[in-house]
Amino acid sequence: MEQVVRVPRARAVGWGPGLLAGFGAGIIAALACVVAHWALHEPAPPSGPTAWSALFAGILGGLLYAGLSRVTRHPAGALWIITLALATIDSLLIAFVPLPSGPGPRLGVPIVGLIVPLRQLAAFIGIGHLGTRHFAAGSLPNDILSHYVTALAVSIFVPRWTRQRSS
Repeated sequence: MEQVVRVPRARAVGWGPGLLAGFGAGIIAALACVVAHWALHEPAPPSGPTAWSALFAGILGGLLYAGLSRVTRHPAGALWIITLALATIDSLLIAFVPLPSGPGPRLGVPIVGLIVPLRQLAAFIGIGHLGTRHFAAGSLPNDILSHYVTALAVSIFVPRWTRQRSS
């Protein structure tokens, strides 16, 4: 007689717990970005918009994790890969591609750190335009640090706080 071994399948993370975990991770990322800006004594990018961008990125990361838990058995690993890839792409765009030209969207919340790389990518496919100005070279370490601090906060805290259990 053949014995069937069932491997417990991980349950999908609910949207609510993913959102709350992302909000918490976003708060930690925002605080870490403000502390990093203070420690580096660098005025650009401004701390306020950077903190708001980190908070919203955390929320999006929590929702991404909830979605990943529905399509992969290893959502934490996928979240690490995606967040670090996005941090790298954002950093490369800011470092090497001119800033977008023209007015940006008015969202009521200063999330320039999320919007500028999206506008740069949109300009590549013909939506909007790139300008002639580049991000200040002296401020790049601060900006890059903000991207990776946020990615690490989301990748570490969201899976931990959603506590995915086997069914």
